[in-house]
Amino acid sequence: MKITHKLPKLNQSKDCDISPVCILSNNLGGFLFISEPVMSKYNGFFFNDNLELYKTVENIGIVGSGFDEVENSLTHIRRKHKGNAERIECPEGANGMIYTLAKRAGIFIDFDFRRVNDMREFGRYYDIRVDKGNIIVRFSKKTDGKEDSSHLVEEFQFFAVVQPKGFDVKSGYRFIDQWHESSYHYDDLRKDFPASRHVYRPFIVDAKELLIAFGRTEEEALAELGKLKRSKQAKRDYGSVDKKKNPEAAAAFICAQDSLGKLKLVHDGVERIYAGYPWFFQLWSRDENISLGALIKLRRFKTVKGIIFRYVECIGKDGRLPNHIPSPHLGSADGVGWFWKRVGDLIAELKELRLLEKYISPAELRQLKDSLAESIKRIEKNFKSDDLITNKAKETWMDTDCGGQDPRDGARIEVQALHLSMLRLMHELSGDKKYRTREEKMKKAVKGKFWNGAVLADGAGDFNIRPNVFIAYYAYPDLLSRREWQICFENALAKLWLDWGGLSSIDKEHVLFRQEYTGKTNESYHRGDSWYWLNNLAALCMFRNNAIDFEDRILRIIEASSEEMLWHGAVGHHAEISSASHLSSYGCLAQAWSAAIFIELISEVYGK
Repeated sequence: MKITHKLPKLNQSKDCDISPVCILSNNLGGFLFISEPVMSKYNGFFFNDNLELYKTVENIGIVGSGFDEVENSLTHIRRKHKGNAERIECPEGANGMIYTLAKRAGIFIDFDFRRVNDMREFGRYYDIRVDKGNIIVRFSKKTDGKEDSSHLVEEFQFFAVVQPKGFDVKSGYRFIDQWHESSYHYDDLRKDFPASRHVYRPFIVDAKELLIAFGRTEEEALAELGKLKRSKQAKRDYGSVDKKKNPEAAAAFICAQDSLGKLKLVHDGVERIYAGYPWFFQLWSRDENISLGALIKLRRFKTVKGIIFRYVECIGKDGRLPNHIPSPHLGSADGVGWFWKRVGDLIAELKELRLLEKYISPAELRQLKDSLAESIKRIEKNFKSDDLITNKAKETWMDTDCGGQDPRDGARIEVQALHLSMLRLMHELSGDKKYRTREEKMKKAVKGKFWNGAVLADGAGDFNIRPNVFIAYYAYPDLLSRREWQICFENALAKLWLDWGGLSSIDKEHVLFRQEYTGKTNESYHRGDSWYWLNNLAALCMFRNNAIDFEDRILRIIEASSEEMLWHGAVGHHAEISSASHLSSYGCLAQAWSAAIFIELISEVYGK
C-alpha cells in the first residue's frame, strides 16, 4: 500500500505494509472513520447531537474494487484504484460527506444507524424511497422482545439523504435490500466484543458523485444536504519548521496540527477538543488541558482562553475538575493541576508577547486568582496528608488497576509536582508570600520522601520505575537540580527505554510488565504499553534538561512518533499507544494529547 501526504509545500510518500485507516471530521463533533476492510464497530460516519453520538453509515466504496494508494491532503483523502479513484471529504459545519469518483462506477453504502454504543441487533427498520433525484433513507429503532422488556416501541428515527450526481433512477439505481455481516478484526484483537454485526446495504448507485447528509428528521437531513452543496474547501493555516533538518518530522508536525484541528468542536458556544477518535468522543479535563499547550505554542490564544474560563466554572466542592463531560463517577486527581498549569503557561506567554491585557482583563485575572486560591484551599482540605496531596485508586492518568494489583493510590509524584506548580502560580498572581512559604515546605517534603539520590519515586513509598518522573519535571522542574534530574532520567531510561524509540509505562523487569498490547483487558495498558504523548513529553523534558547528552534518545523518539503518524495506524494522526515490543498503532488511533505534545516537542527542537 502506498501512502502519500500532500501537505503545504511538503510531500512525503512511502510504500507501507499496512491497510491504512482514514479519519476526517466536520468539526461539529462528527467524524468519518473509514478503512478497507472494515476493522471496527467504530468504522463509519458519526453524527454528534449534544455530545451524544450516533452512527449512520458504516462503509462506502466502489463495488468489487480495492484501492492500492491513499493520499492525505488534510482537508480530504483520495483512495486510488486501478482505473479509478475516490475523493472523500467531510466539509466543516455540515453533517454529511461528499464522495466523488474519477469515473462513474457502481457505489455501495452500508448503513448501521444506532446510538454509538448500542449493539442490539433486532428492532432495526429501514424504509427507502427515491424522491426528486434524492434517495431518502428513513431508519426507525424499535424495541424487540428478543432483547428488550418491551416490543415495537419506537426509540428514535434518523434520516439520510443521498443525492447522486447525474442520477438516472431507471438505469443507475438497483434496490438490493441486503443485510450482511461485518467482521471487526481490530475489535477482536482488542477483545472489544461483539466483534461482528449485521449491517444494511439497500442499493447500488451508478454515479460519479454522491452527497450524503444526515439528520434527526427528513427536513433536517435536507438542510444538511444544502450545507454540503454550499460548502467550500476549508482554508487552514499550519505552523511549519525547517524541512531540511528532518523532512518526516516536518511533515508529521503539519499532520499533528491538522489532527488536533480535526478533534475541535464547538460546545455551548466554546471551541473545545475531543480526547480522540474513534471512541474518546468526550471532553476529558486531563486530555484537553494537556492539549492546550500546543494551542499556546501555536498562539491560538482566543481558543485557549475560552476553554480555560469554561473550566473555571467546573471546579467542584473538592477543588478538582470532573474527569470528563458528561461528568462520570470516577475522580481526577491531576486534571485540575494540568488546568492551572495551562493557565500559568498562557499568562506567561501573553506577558512575554506583551499581549496579556489584550486577551485577559484585570477583572478576569482577579477571577483566575480567586478561583485558584479556592481550588488550592479545597484540595488541601480534602486531600492533603503530611504535606502531600493524595488520591484514591484509578484517579491519575494511569486509571486502570489490573485487578487491584496496581491502583496508584496514595501520594503520586506527578500530582505533587502539579500542586507545587499551582502554589507557585498563586504566589505569582497574588504576591502573597504565604504561598511561596507553602511551596517551599511542600517541595522539601516531596523531595525528602520521593528522591533517594538516584530514583524519583512514582509514589510515596513506591520506588517502581515509571515514566511519570517526566511529567513531574515538565510540571515543576525546580523539584530537583538540573544534575539531579539528569541522574533521574538516566536511571529511569535504563529501565523503561524501548529500542524502537519509546518508553514502557512500567519497569520492563516488573512482574506486571506486558510487552504486547492486550486490548480492553487493560493488562498492558499502563503496564508495558508505550504512550506516544508521554514519549513526546519525555523527549521534550530531555531536550530542556540536557539536549546534548540525551540527543540520541530525543531524535529516536521524534523519528518513532513521526513514523507512526505518517506510515502506521490512521493516516496523518497520532495514535494513543504502541506495544512495548515494537512500534505499532493501538488504542484510540487519533489521540489529541499525542498530537499536541508532539507539536510542543517539534516547536522547541526544530522551531525557527
